[in-house]
Amino acid sequence: MATEKDTEKVLEPEKETEKETGNGTETKQEKEKKQTPEEIGAELRELCRGKLKLMQPMRVHGQEVKEIEYDFCGLTGMEMMDAMDSAGNAANMFTLTNKQAMALFAETAEKCAPMIQEGHTLIRLYDKRDIKEGLAAADSVAAVQVAKLFYRASNQVGAQNISKE
Repeated sequence: MATEKDTEKVLEPEKETEKETGNGTETKQEKEKKQTPEEIGAELRELCRGKLKLMQPMRVHGQEVKEIEYDFCGLTGMEMMDAMDSAGNAANMFTLTNKQAMALFAETAEKCAPMIQEGHTLIRLYDKRDIKEGLAAADSVAAVQVAKLFYRASNQVGAQNISKE
């Protein structure tokens, strides 16, 4: 049975923990920001590929699509730049606009789209345009979020890999 003291602990906002260091204190948030290159690389590999399960399936070529596979690591540098440039200029090279993130997600999703037979030709079940115009609002937000997380991790890896020597 929960006591009043237990309830207070649950309702009390979590305080940042401090760790004593040689020259002061370090908050939990500051410690989390100091990831090793290996940790950042592992995070990037984890964000590269996956499947976005759609809250609202979309219909393309008469088929219901319930999930969209993506693989950012499968993009070439030029494909990535084309996707970003297709959505306009960013104010900052270290962040993506929502349109740029959607374009980036659509680019990688198109490359991962399953192939279907249409007449005597194999085509992709969906393309970039289908992704950009066919996703429901909530699914679009999720797609943008995935792309932005990948881009942020890519920037961190890039910063770690640049040598000043």
